[in-house]
Amino acid sequence: MTDFKGRARGIGPGLAGLCLLWALLVFCLPALAEKRHPDPDGCFSCHGLPDLKYIDKHGQLRSASILKADYYGSLHGSVPCKDCHRKITDYPHEEKDGLVDCSESCHVKEPSEGKAFTHKKIVDEYEKSAHGKGWSKKFAAGNRIEEDEESSLPSCRRCHANVPYIADNQWEAFKEAFAHNDAECGTCHEGDVWRDQFSGHILRRYIGNRLNKNESNKICTDCHGDVAKMAKVEQEDPKTKQKVPVSLAFIHSVETYDKMLHGRLLADGSLHGASCLECHAPDGLHHAVYNDNNPLSSVHKDNLEKTCGQAGCHQGYAKNPLNRGFFTVPQHDVAMINVGLRDSLEQLLGKHSGHSGWFVAAAILGLLSLIFGLGSVYWQWRGDRSKLSKNTNNSIFGADKFQTIIIGSKPKKKQSKLLSLKQHVNLLLAKSYRKYIRLNIKRLIRLLRRQQRRYRRPGK
Repeated sequence: MTDFKGRARGIGPGLAGLCLLWALLVFCLPALAEKRHPDPDGCFSCHGLPDLKYIDKHGQLRSASILKADYYGSLHGSVPCKDCHRKITDYPHEEKDGLVDCSESCHVKEPSEGKAFTHKKIVDEYEKSAHGKGWSKKFAAGNRIEEDEESSLPSCRRCHANVPYIADNQWEAFKEAFAHNDAECGTCHEGDVWRDQFSGHILRRYIGNRLNKNESNKICTDCHGDVAKMAKVEQEDPKTKQKVPVSLAFIHSVETYDKMLHGRLLADGSLHGASCLECHAPDGLHHAVYNDNNPLSSVHKDNLEKTCGQAGCHQGYAKNPLNRGFFTVPQHDVAMINVGLRDSLEQLLGKHSGHSGWFVAAAILGLLSLIFGLGSVYWQWRGDRSKLSKNTNNSIFGADKFQTIIIGSKPKKKQSKLLSLKQHVNLLLAKSYRKYIRLNIKRLIRLLRRQQRRYRRPGK
């Protein structure tokens, strides 16, 4: 027993030393983040090879090589290939077996709930929107041409890409926001994996959700900024269900946005300007973009008070009943930009009506002639032509007000009704007298001419 106790006592200090050494290794040495190797099916055995090329059915030379560094550093870097390309079971595989459905779930767990991550809710919201007839599935590297030929609507692939966690234009913001990365954080975490994966993830969320409105706008403006492309768009009339041409405000929406206060604030670096999504899809998962005549749309006339009055926008102003007129002001008014008078007239007369330049010119001149004609009739009816002969420039459209308020001249004294009646009678008498004189002169001239012809007759 004594020996056992003695041996136990002898072993005790050694065991304690091992425990202390283990604690030092765990807590004091730098912790290295585990590198991402989401390739359990060995896809990089082939796709990791350089110059893996083939000719597709369109006769184009394509590359099937994927750079590991680029993929592991991308947004999908933690997602195994078969989570998206689910039907691939053997190698080499057919292109149709690699088609991607963006609504499928993947093996990556959403950290706040611990459930498999999926874009299904986003796809459901997208499919109900104005863009919902675009592609959300059957994506492959080789069918981009097919998508271009089949649909011009936005799709998952057209709007989003598997970009790096930290984009090139965000590196300066990364260095500024995580200047402490190699100091405080670097005490426990070090290496490119930590920098690229974890702190890059935090930075992307921080910039993407709060600071990078211009980047989110670019997703919209890449399509809506193409005026020629937007002019070909047709929208479905909610009542007749027929396709109708879009308005000038729709075609030139990006140009008018750049002119309005929201766009100018963002262009100047201010975060107070509203982005496209903050007005057109402020709720949910920010994919519920509807036509403005749809009651579900955030920019429908009945929903503008809520949309414009959301936190961080015109919250107090929008709730004031006296400011209702604020919501009737068109935000994409083409009057802010130089779209041309002919475009405006074609919009008024009917888009794509095919009217010639002569017709448009005649419409302009006809409108001006109508305005001046109505003005002349009104002047003959209500105007006082005697004012013209006096050269007083007192028109019936406010010249007296202008003289008294702007120039500061004293207003004329008002005449009594009796004096006005007397002046009117005198004017009538004067007109009658002038008419009587002219009539007598004409009679005298006719009498003289008659006498002259009588004396010129032969024999007289």
